[in-house]
Amino acid sequence: EQGHFIEAAILFERAVNLGKTKDIYCKLLNCLFEVKNYKKAIKYAIEMYNLYQEDDNAVAFMAKALTYNGDMHEAEKLCVNYLKEHTNSAPVWTELGYLKELLYCDNKQACECFKLALENGDRWALYNIAVSHMKQGNYTEAEKYFKALLTERPNNEDANVSLGMLYLKQRKFKEGYDLFFQRKYGRMVRDHKNFWKPGDSLENEILIISDQGFGDHIQFVRYLPKLLERVKKVYMIERKTLRNLFSKNYPQVKFIEPEEIDANMQLVRITDLAYVLGIDFENIPFSKGYIKSEKMEIVSDKPKVGLCWQAGATGIRTMINRSIPINDIDRICNLENIQLYSLQFQNSDGIQKYPNMIDLAKDFTNFEDTAKAIMAMDIVITVDTSIAHLAGALGVKTFLLLPKASDWRWFSDTKVTPWYSSIEIFKQEDDINWENPICDIAERLKAL
Repeated sequence: EQGHFIEAAILFERAVNLGKTKDIYCKLLNCLFEVKNYKKAIKYAIEMYNLYQEDDNAVAFMAKALTYNGDMHEAEKLCVNYLKEHTNSAPVWTELGYLKELLYCDNKQACECFKLALENGDRWALYNIAVSHMKQGNYTEAEKYFKALLTERPNNEDANVSLGMLYLKQRKFKEGYDLFFQRKYGRMVRDHKNFWKPGDSLENEILIISDQGFGDHIQFVRYLPKLLERVKKVYMIERKTLRNLFSKNYPQVKFIEPEEIDANMQLVRITDLAYVLGIDFENIPFSKGYIKSEKMEIVSDKPKVGLCWQAGATGIRTMINRSIPINDIDRICNLENIQLYSLQFQNSDGIQKYPNMIDLAKDFTNFEDTAKAIMAMDIVITVDTSIAHLAGALGVKTFLLLPKASDWRWFSDTKVTPWYSSIEIFKQEDDINWENPICDIAERLKAL
């Protein structure tokens, strides 16, 4: 109940080994999936299913385990077969809805599955229906379902934050941030005595912590100079992979280790800086670039094009929309008038198919290395990941491949973005097909 899922999982694991009951299995599996311990979750889901094959939750957890093990078609088959005889199984309808999203990017079918889960008593299905409508661009319907859930669970963090992101996507700055601010606190924030909250004044000394992903850090670090105009001293805790790059660009900020934190210092999350400073989306600063870097020495008699096609591990439900299989960008990879360079750090399967592509990312040890490589490119082509934000922050010409259901920060823009003037957007026209945006990019590259 307090959100200490790791500790809870340890206790539930001890409990399930003392006495196997469906209730303990469910609680244990919920904790394991929450903390992303998929190896153990899969083990106990299989164990539960073998004991209770006619139980709705056992089947649903087995489907989820198969999904996270990469066996999504097996998970779909399991759900479909079970629902033939158990049409009122809310948890299995929910899992089938997730699979419609993951396997086919079919948010309409997913929405129908979630509605059947709702009809059969799963009130949380209101949230999933809202997300499906948001992905389809049905913002009024999405808002209706989020609010319906919040009338029942007014303090639910996921519903409040997701409704906030829906408003942010529509450029409703204050409405969105008032709710988005309620997202999960990390332990560092939870244990801190002086955490900035709406209505608070800024103190003379501010401690910035970097929450969420690397791309968020790069996107919102632009606000540090604006913060320094308002306060005397800024301290910052940043992960090592970004610290060198940031410290060279913001020498007036003091970077410290977690153990050096002064618990009385006012703390602000980096992704809240726009909200804290009251700088709305009509006044986004430094769109032409705000990070400088040396350039890697690369010699080529062809235009140099950097490529990144896989997004990081942000959660299977969002990652599936943001990444592109390398085979789908074959048209770009086989162009002979350009020299391709891989900027894909990890998840670089399939690169061997393209001997003309030079793998720069294998030697990256931090974002300073990545920045130097990006600076050497004539054009960067990337999906929605930290590479996009870094290229935009460096002011390097970038072609950004966006899914139709893109993240809130890209609003509903289809060509350009107010965050980075050097980025040009190439967006899906439907939820599945990448062919048109990739063809458009290929034509642009042929003309170089």
